[in-house]
Amino acid sequence: MALGILLESLADAQKSKAKAKNPNRFCDSGLYRMVRCPNYLGEVVFWTGVFVTGVDCFNGVWQWIGAIIGYVCIVYIMFGGARRLEIRQNKNYGTNPEYQEYVKKTPILIPFVPLYSVEKHKWLVG
Repeated sequence: MALGILLESLADAQKSKAKAKNPNRFCDSGLYRMVRCPNYLGEVVFWTGVFVTGVDCFNGVWQWIGAIIGYVCIVYIMFGGARRLEIRQNKNYGTNPEYQEYVKKTPILIPFVPLYSVEKHKWLVG
């Protein structure tokens, strides 16, 4: 959980610093080199930690079902947020060749998983 909070906080700080330096450019430095939504990744890591640390406390099928549904919902919400951000960034930077290259080589949310876009997945309303 601590790693998730650290990841999310660091990503937000890095984006704020990059935007202060150049407010009209997308952020592709720091953690944003690994994934395009590192703050959302931090959220997923945090909630993964919550789920894993709670495993010892789950008593019975209903608690397991509730925990799994909650975890899946959080991951769904984060992918939905990534989709909304991708749509907004494509609108703002879509004609920028540097942004197009960044999008082609940087996964949207999970490092080392070659998922580069979720824009067309309309079921991700998050």
